[in-house]
Amino acid sequence: MSAKEEDRARKKRLNLCGPQLRRLRLEQHLTLADIQASLDVDYNISLDRTNLGRIENGERTVTDIELAVLAHLLGVSLEELLWGTSSPDASQIGDALKDIEVRYAARRSNQNEDA
Repeated sequence: MSAKEEDRARKKRLNLCGPQLRRLRLEQHLTLADIQASLDVDYNISLDRTNLGRIENGERTVTDIELAVLAHLLGVSLEELLWGTSSPDASQIGDALKDIEVRYAARRSNQNEDA
């Protein structure tokens, strides 16, 4: 594993959907350019391949509009785009959220510790 890949593995993800987005895109034999073109032409959303790759790698957050449009474009539910083919239980959700960086809000556990 290269130093860049190791650094990426240590960082927390900025989204939940990246791995599923990549899996679904590859299953449908789509390139990042295909997704980019469809977003632009069909939905009037300008999202370049670099940012799409950053979403897949967990290096970029995703807006609710982008998430909804990506799910529609790929023909899957929002839940599948977030979690994959099976719905997680509460402990799996908690485990997944430990790997996500919350950028704009403090987690409740942090707020309780400060009180």
